[in-house]
Amino acid sequence: MLLKNVDSFEFVIFAFVAAGPVEARNYAFPEKNPTATVVIPDSWDVDEIEFGYTASSPDEDIIFTVETASASRLDRMMEQNMQWLKEQDIVPKGKPKEQEININVIAATLFTYEATDPDGDTVFEFVIFPAGQGRVVLMSLWGSDEARAENKKEIDIIINSIKSI
Repeated sequence: MLLKNVDSFEFVIFAFVAAGPVEARNYAFPEKNPTATVVIPDSWDVDEIEFGYTASSPDEDIIFTVETASASRLDRMMEQNMQWLKEQDIVPKGKPKEQEININVIAATLFTYEATDPDGDTVFEFVIFPAGQGRVVLMSLWGSDEARAENKKEIDIIINSIKSI
């Protein structure tokens, strides 16, 4: 699992450089007065959502979202994400594993859910970190271990690119 292990989530710069060139676009969020940026490969399908962006891998086996809102709206973002999980028939196997991590020197909290979906076992992760001015960023990543391995290069690029501004 790419995000489950703190060491793999922190990713060393070498992994980013070794990934080789990939055409990608930089996204700032929120649109007004952005607090963070992320790079998403051009080969991924990106859509704007209420609080940020959602992106899916070309094979549609990985879904990544990055959202930001005032800290007081974090519960609303979490509710929407949990509703999306339900709509996709993604069922957590229990409570999430919670751990403190760093993303590009930003202190964050990672919640890892072991789950099942219509295709079998899967993993869903939420990462929450402060974005200044009373705002928070909520990232999520969903996909099976196999899909994560197949999309590792692009996932590494996305995660390594996250910057608070």
